[in-house]
Formats: sequence, C-alpha cells, structure tokens
Amino acid sequence: MSVHKITSRYARSIIELAQEQGILEEVIENAKFFKMVAKNRGFMRLLRNPIYKPVTKLKVFSALFGNKVNKIFYRFLELVVKKGRESLLPLIMDDILLQYKSMQKITDIELTTASEMPDEFIAKLKDVLKKSSLIEENMEINTHIDKSIMGGFIIKINDKLIDSSVKTKLKAIEKNIIETKYIKVI
Repeated sequence: MSVHKITSRYARSIIELAQEQGILEEVIENAKFFKMVAKNRGFMRLLRNPIYKPVTKLKVFSALFGNKVNKIFYRFLELVVKKGRESLLPLIMDDILLQYKSMQKITDIELTTASEMPDEFIAKLKDVLKKSSLIEENMEINTHIDKSIMGGFIIKINDKLIDSSVKTKLKAIEKNIIETKYIKVI
C-alpha cells in the first residue's frame, strides 16, 4: 500500500472520530501542535529510528503530548506508534490538515513580498480574491518576506502562480532585450 493511502486513511479515521465526538477543531489544533514539535530534528530522529522501541517512544510522547492534547488525539498517537507507523506521523498530520481544509473549503494562499505588508493591503487582497474564481469560499493567507524579489508580490494559490514582482519584470525586460538582439551603436 502506498504511503499516501496509509496517511490518508489514518487522517480520515481521526477526523471522522473527532466529528462524532464534537472535538474536530481541538484535534486540528492538536495536529498543528504536533507539526510544530516535529520541526525539532531530535524528535524526528526519534520517530524514524527503529532502534528505539515503541515503549521508549511512547514515554517521550507522554512527556511531550500527554497533558497538552486531547485524550482521543493522544490515544490516536499511541495507536500509530503501536502499529509501527510513527515515522509517518508528520505526513498524517499534513493529511489531517489538508482533509480538514477541503471539508471547510479553505484555500491556502502563499503571499510573498519584499517587505512587510500593512493589514489594509491584506484585506484588499482578500476582497479581490473573493471576487475571483480562484478560491472556493474561505482562505488562509500565509505571508513570507523575500527581499530578493525587490518589490511587488508573488501569490501562489494551489497550482496557480501570480508573479507581479519587480525581479520577474526586470528578467522579462532583460530577456526581451537579448531576444531582439539590439545592436550597440558606437
């Protein structure tokens, strides 16, 4: 069975259980918390290392998550570890969040700018995007700062890219100059 099928099934099962129990929002926050913890290299080495027995891994999980996450979510983590699939937990968390966003019709938007943008710009951007056919109903805008784009912005919505950066416009001008083979007049 492919990794995607495995992670998708685990994600679907915890989401369905959370819906039945009325704790879906809490489980989503727990998945985000797990992803934050999984950024730690030592934690990821523990998950992937087969030398550590499940009992040892569960002790670490108890210390990290025991009192900080929902009991059902913690039992889910225990189940995954006991099944020997703990190395897939970060991917399972990604699938949980993807399935949740799909259910809630939330579109992820990546906004890259050269400097911090004021809240008014973000609000206007949301209004423009709501009127377009690029998003479903709701959106989450994640902002990134990349000084190398020099100005303007880059918006990534699913598989679409809107690049209105100064860097890209300058490259287009440069390409046009090279292609038209301007002759230098002395």
